Amino acid sequence: MIAVQQNVFESFLRKQDEKSWNRVLSQLIPLIHPVDQIATQIWFSFWPLKLSQSLQQSADPALKAKEMLLDGRYRLEDQIDSSVEFLFGSRYWAQVKMALLARAEGCGSMEGLELERLIRDVADAAARKAKASVSVLLGISAIACMIVQQVGMVAFVTAAPKPKPVSSDNSSAEDVLRDRNEKPKQGLFSFLKSTDKRYAVAFRENGKGCAFEAVRGQDLSMACATDKKDYRSGDHRRIEGPIPCQCRSGACGYCWIGVLSGKERLSEVTDFERKRLSYFGYFSTDNTDNNEDTQPHIRLACQAKCYGDVSVVIPPWNGVLNGRT
Repeated sequence: MIAVQQNVFESFLRKQDEKSWNRVLSQLIPLIHPVDQIATQIWFSFWPLKLSQSLQQSADPALKAKEMLLDGRYRLEDQIDSSVEFLFGSRYWAQVKMALLARAEGCGSMEGLELERLIRDVADAAARKAKASVSVLLGISAIACMIVQQVGMVAFVTAAPKPKPVSSDNSSAEDVLRDRNEKPKQGLFSFLKSTDKRYAVAFRENGKGCAFEAVRGQDLSMACATDKKDYRSGDHRRIEGPIPCQCRSGACGYCWIGVLSGKERLSEVTDFERKRLSYFGYFSTDNTDNNEDTQPHIRLACQAKCYGDVSVVIPPWNGVLNGRT
């Protein structure tokens, strides 16, 4: 009976289109704790529904991937758990998973099901289990539902748990927000010595040494090349530094990033960069916030010049979605 109930839950989610999700997210984003408001939007930009649907609906997914010029790790089903690691709410990922499965088992029919209510139910149940604020769980609960829609319940349930080292980080959501806005010597970037004209760019907030320096006015792609660690052995797209690159002129789209915090400390997006982001399909042209925001949360690192400390997230893939899906 559980399998039937899960199929009802999954079938309902598979009926949701991008417009449904955009509408629901516009209602939920203001209710999500500020620590994960932008992170949630970044995740949905990194893993758009149109990408999975394009591959699933193709008679030859491998050929479709070539047509879309996909490079890197673009299959969400291969990185379900790791895809959410940059969210503060990921520390409650186990509770969210259990809450979603319990909600799925309770779905006997689609009658009366609503996407927003479904997400809220999962967040409420997970928050009770985790003894945490619903607002902290809301974003990652929406993500969990989208993951099930894209990869299916079986893949979601059987995703191999990745063992994590014991962490002594007991930072609250408020602690994280405060650290993001503090000077390097006081917060996340304490190991870097910054002057008025040099800034710290973190590319993994909870990773020791995961930051590089940018000179005032320097684009993030060139700045990251000063980090001489071996990133290429783990990702062939990372030729110089942690941010993938190929051209550094906005032509390839390899260097797209999510700006987790400090987007206002980057140069304003130019018409050229906005057109390239739209061409690659890295954000929806239906999203008015992306069209009007002069400093959006999705950028091309080669076009974004640094004027302060920022924290970014690097997607594991790149490609061309618009006009090819």
